[in-house]
Amino acid sequence: MVRQPADKIQNTVNQPQNSVPNLVLPLSSALSRVIKKPFGIYVSPNNSPVNPEKFTGYHTGADFEIFLEEENKDVSVFTICSGKLLVKEFGRGYGGMLAQACDISSQPVTVVYGHLKLTSVKAAVGVYLNAGDVLGILGKGYTLETDYERKHLHLGIHKGNGIDTRGYVATAFELNNWIDPLS
Repeated sequence: MVRQPADKIQNTVNQPQNSVPNLVLPLSSALSRVIKKPFGIYVSPNNSPVNPEKFTGYHTGADFEIFLEEENKDVSVFTICSGKLLVKEFGRGYGGMLAQACDISSQPVTVVYGHLKLTSVKAAVGVYLNAGDVLGILGKGYTLETDYERKHLHLGIHKGNGIDTRGYVATAFELNNWIDPLS
């Protein structure tokens, strides 16, 4: 189920050219995409909405699925906020993974973007990115680009300055260190 975003989350399509919103959506039509794994859901190989499942724990982000017609097309991923690129690497469970430092509601956060085609990301670590910049494209499903997962975007937002790129945590209490991307 897709929840309505906070008032601050805006789509850049209707923004004046000289205006940069505080937060933008990570994919075109993001709110129309099915979310198979929402923030906070507990998954294991026995109960996951995705099959096969190789992880167990509480999901730290929201997974934005592709539309059927996007399986063999480039799907652009946009930065949701403004800040420096901190990590650009292959990550277990993600394939291509990026982490970006931002401030949301005057609080520092680290935004994790998972399952990207790393060669499509032109920005280098340390580069400042503006909200709404094209970050790269989603990796091809079931390849090394997505660590052999389906083609989708994992978006996680960790509170604080520390870099935590985990897609799952062991306890529900640990979710207090994360923000639901759809809240």
